[in-house]
Amino acid sequence: MPGGGGKSAGVIPSMGPVRAGFPRNARHVTKLTNGTPIAWTVAAEWWHDGRMSQVTCDLTISLDGFVAGPNQSLAEPLGEGGELLHRWQFEEPESNAAALEGILAAGAYIMGRNMFAGPGAWDEEWRGWWGEEPPYHAPVFVLTHHRRGPLEMQGGTTFNFVTDGVESALAQARKAAGSKDAAIAGGAQTARQFLSAGLIDELRLHIAPIVLGAGERLLDGVGKLQLEPTEVSGTGLVTHVRYRVTR
Repeated sequence: MPGGGGKSAGVIPSMGPVRAGFPRNARHVTKLTNGTPIAWTVAAEWWHDGRMSQVTCDLTISLDGFVAGPNQSLAEPLGEGGELLHRWQFEEPESNAAALEGILAAGAYIMGRNMFAGPGAWDEEWRGWWGEEPPYHAPVFVLTHHRRGPLEMQGGTTFNFVTDGVESALAQARKAAGSKDAAIAGGAQTARQFLSAGLIDELRLHIAPIVLGAGERLLDGVGKLQLEPTEVSGTGLVTHVRYRVTR
């Protein structure tokens, strides 16, 4: 996930392993309703509670606000120390099943060019970090200045390359998603663009208890945000906080 988003094959961008029979029961989930905590246990209800479709963004982040470590490269797309952010995805997938299911529930995704291909020159043969069957199973819209035809992958994922900006990408993603959410997959620069433009309804941060000290910070330059925390859960390796962006 260069730019705070991509990852090697078999990994949900910015989040965790490919969907593979996760149990549906979530643990230690708290929903905040008028200040009163209510424990919920069903993963699907945690992330989809009868609301209308919206624009969401899931990112794993360090305590000091970084979604990737310093010196990102093709060899180390998450930067130095960035892999440590994602331990919860590999070591505690069952305990964090609700969060993982929530990421994969969107009907379409948007990502930045670096998240799809990494820094440096564009490789015409590049097909993403996730192998021949990416975990999205839905249309993905890649923001770029480089024109390229749609790239169809196995399992229902098609990468569509958008050269006319974030609002165009969002319009296409929402149309493709239908009644489901459209999700901003990352990386950090793309998330900042959408946050700054007021185009995200719900921000889901997955906070790892580590300090990176440097790297790609999520909220630099975003400006004033008004966030209302609505749900919190966690394990020893991560705290999940779901925020409503009230602008």
